[in-house]
Amino acid sequence: MKSLVIYYSRSGKTRDVAQRIAEGTSADVEEIVEVECHESYARSAIDAILKRKPTLRPFGRSLDDYDLIFVGTPIWTMNAVPAIQSFLATQEWMSRNVALFCTMGGMGDKKAFHTMRSLAPGARIIGELGLDSQAFKDEEALQERVTSWIEKVQSSAA
Repeated sequence: MKSLVIYYSRSGKTRDVAQRIAEGTSADVEEIVEVECHESYARSAIDAILKRKPTLRPFGRSLDDYDLIFVGTPIWTMNAVPAIQSFLATQEWMSRNVALFCTMGGMGDKKAFHTMRSLAPGARIIGELGLDSQAFKDEEALQERVTSWIEKVQSSAA
């Protein structure tokens, strides 16, 4: 099964999870990058609150080449980041196997997953994984949690 991990990360936590997923699935990886990224987290948070959609660098892969797509985001202002929302809104998701993951300080995953599902109409969402800051305190437990989730997702995609 050919897999792709798509993610956005500022602090590195979502990138860390994306890399764990890619290693566990032998997936290709694509980072979502804004053309003009604000250095200030406060400015980024304001953009998220105001629902401003950033311009993204061109996406380098075709989703048609993959059987399973993982999409990951950090949580800002209790939701998926604007860059991931913009990306999701510009792709064709009909009948694709998609697994969603997020990293967060404390909470917001339920709203983020709802938003992500609504921006990927027709996708077959086969898994969701929310990891808060506590999950990153025990490296072994984090790896076991991600690995277990990958196994569930892959069996659902088969």
